[in-house]
Amino acid sequence: MTAADLHFSPFDPEQTKDPYPIWDRLRGECPVYKSSMGSDEWMVDDAEDAGAVYVVTKHEDVAYILEHPDKFSSGEDKNGPGIPPEVLEELAKGLPLSTTLYNTDPPEHTRMRTLVGQGLSQQRVAENAPLTRAAAEELAAGLTGGSAELLEQYVRPLANRALLDFLGVPRDEQDQVLQWNGLWEMLFIPGLPVEDQRQAAAQIVEYQRWYERAVEDRRASPRQDMLTRLALAEADAGDKLSMAEIAWCTMELISAGAANTVDGLANVLLVLLSEPKRWEAVLADRDLLAGAVEEGLRLEGPTQWLPRTAAGDIELSGTRIPKGAMVAVTYQAANRDPEAFPSPESYDPQRPGLARHVAFGRGAHYCVGAGWSRMAIRTGIEVLLDTIPDARLPEDFEPEFYLPIPVLRCVTSLPVSWPTTG
Repeated sequence: MTAADLHFSPFDPEQTKDPYPIWDRLRGECPVYKSSMGSDEWMVDDAEDAGAVYVVTKHEDVAYILEHPDKFSSGEDKNGPGIPPEVLEELAKGLPLSTTLYNTDPPEHTRMRTLVGQGLSQQRVAENAPLTRAAAEELAAGLTGGSAELLEQYVRPLANRALLDFLGVPRDEQDQVLQWNGLWEMLFIPGLPVEDQRQAAAQIVEYQRWYERAVEDRRASPRQDMLTRLALAEADAGDKLSMAEIAWCTMELISAGAANTVDGLANVLLVLLSEPKRWEAVLADRDLLAGAVEEGLRLEGPTQWLPRTAAGDIELSGTRIPKGAMVAVTYQAANRDPEAFPSPESYDPQRPGLARHVAFGRGAHYCVGAGWSRMAIRTGIEVLLDTIPDARLPEDFEPEFYLPIPVLRCVTSLPVSWPTTG
């Protein structure tokens, strides 16, 4: 199927602001849409089918793709043309390049997830919750004077601080680790000058040395933190993570964990604060908060889409996807599918079947840190309810959105005010 008159681009500013009309039209007219954009525009590797990217928007199809990694691979290089040779030469001075959870398929993905997941169990997340609350309360205490810009003054520093506290990065080294991690992300953004990427790679080698020292220290003197869990993780027959796997996986965890939690918390706060009755409801009954977070993630989850590669010829919703073609799996289009969620544009924290949303994915690649991220988002909102219960967005507030990285979408600001006394 085609929709020749449809102008579709996930990076168009108007569609970034409000992608849902486009998702709705695609889902209704062409649920598996052969994009007119080349794979380079999608920032993925060239596909065999003339660079085409197939955009999948129905919840049923998205769920099928996510539940069948044997048919839709995550193991291909999904980040554009790859790292330039000059940059690889610089990286070779550090730890060997390693696969991560993002770009592996079972059984390698299963092995790595089993080891990494030991530090992200429900028990570990629960043990960490007081640290996250302490970080939230510390930041919320600085929200004074009757107004604040929550994204920059609270949401972003909370997600970064709480995640790095959980990992075990000392507070006085957290800014440096975040700076290094930002340089690592540069390597996967096509079009940046090679010299800039080479200089970033030199810093990344220093970053890896930091991980080597941290892991060796924890093997000698274990602590109650995620880095210790990764350093000591052990599976069947004594299988352990290599030093390179620990370093690359932790870089991935920081990037994905911080981004999803910043954008997730910001977007859920937008959903709650944009209608004061929603905020007042969770203020009056905290038992509603868990459902409110899930419904907020369904309505405005940060992950718009992620790529997969068709492992063979396959048909979805009447469209043939050829072997080797790239597939854009649109999480947020699936979360607004009326066949899965009746009246999908409405807000209902007690919605039947809410657990079916795919804001954190599904199947083998279900976000390994989803439990921690949910805890951090709920904690961040709880502390705001305690600290500034009368927070309100401006009456004329019109949210704007941006793409912090191509697959994520986040509100740009959350200016709030509240009455003060004295």
